[in-house]
Amino acid sequence: MFYTPTDDSILEGYQNAKAVYASLGLDTERALAQFEKVGISIHSWAGDDVTGFETHEGGVHSENTVTGNYPGRARNGGELRQDLEQAMRFSPCTHRLGLQSMYAEPKTQKERCDYDVEDFRNWIDFAKKHHMAVDYNVSYFTHPMMKDGCSLASPDDAVRAWLAALAVRAYWVRAGINGRRICEAIGRELGCTVFNNTWTPDGVKDNTVDRMGYRARLKDSLDQIYAEPLDSRYLCDCMEGKVFSIANECFTAGSHDFYIAYAAKNQKGLTIDTGHFHPTENYADKISAVFPFVDGMMFHLSRGVRWDSDHTLTQDEPYLFQVFQELVRADLLNKRVAIGLDFFDAQVNRVTAWIVGLRAAGKALLAALLEPTVLMREAEYAGNLGKRMAMLDECKNLPLNAVWDYLCWKKNAGVGMSWLDEMDRYEREVQRKRV
Repeated sequence: MFYTPTDDSILEGYQNAKAVYASLGLDTERALAQFEKVGISIHSWAGDDVTGFETHEGGVHSENTVTGNYPGRARNGGELRQDLEQAMRFSPCTHRLGLQSMYAEPKTQKERCDYDVEDFRNWIDFAKKHHMAVDYNVSYFTHPMMKDGCSLASPDDAVRAWLAALAVRAYWVRAGINGRRICEAIGRELGCTVFNNTWTPDGVKDNTVDRMGYRARLKDSLDQIYAEPLDSRYLCDCMEGKVFSIANECFTAGSHDFYIAYAAKNQKGLTIDTGHFHPTENYADKISAVFPFVDGMMFHLSRGVRWDSDHTLTQDEPYLFQVFQELVRADLLNKRVAIGLDFFDAQVNRVTAWIVGLRAAGKALLAALLEPTVLMREAEYAGNLGKRMAMLDECKNLPLNAVWDYLCWKKNAGVGMSWLDEMDRYEREVQRKRV
């Protein structure tokens, strides 16, 4: 059994912390109110090792390299939603739901390019039940129509032009067009902006002589996908770049430069996946550099121990706290910015991983909301750089944990490590009975 602080000790700690923050001109109650307005997307794909519900000849078609086979993986939509509910129990955050199109649940089997909003009805009802907004990704991977690692940039007409002889629009372009319509329809029904993220692994393993050709095809596909005007109140189109994809180490068509340029020129949003940069590259710095020129921004948060390793997000991720600091300092929270998780590790209990990631992101958000930014900015512009440096360092020792414990206590989300006892029970009584 893990120690659980008493109600009196939690309240006493919070009152003491409240006084400390008040001495710096900060109102903890106001910060907690702001905290509730910021949604964090829980990525559904971590719950089943990015497998999805689609079936193809020979079973589920998968190209993913997820490490491990810990017992209890969700096998269907019901189990996946059950696990998500368990994860949300121990997170004091406001939650969004991150979906991939491969998690559709159509009443009759369909091609991925033919999905419509009703194929996600179970997920929409789930979101309504939990008062969640939704984010979405067309799954341009793990599918028989991927050929040599390519989808939207493929040079093979049999891949890009599904049933070309019948003049049917390209398979993956069609999937992208319908994905945007699904997002707008979900947004209208839920009354939220759905962030629609586009990522493709398209590229080649060794050196190519036709970089321009791949990127011209990718640009043409995107132009077709984004051609239909849809309501920006319910849809924010974002694109996610990458240094390289597994098995495509020498060339990736959708690089960071490509998507930044495309987004800026065409007023689309940009997704920053924190695992898609060199390990020492500070992706938090990109917020102020890019946001003024694009139509929105999304973050996919993970812990890049090495490049794109997709480890479970923890407070050890070096730039996690800086991301939220930058968003708060620039007053960008809830201004066409979305935050989501994006990791998978099948060596550990997948629900526990979700909880750890949510709590890490939540604590980073709370820390940013309780930073005496005004005082540090005054010191900076007064030229007192020593004072600024000292305050930045001393802020690391402010009583954040006392406020966090109070928040978890108010939300009945598990104070300290007490939630681990309940996770042991859930794993024993629910997950390990899945065969």
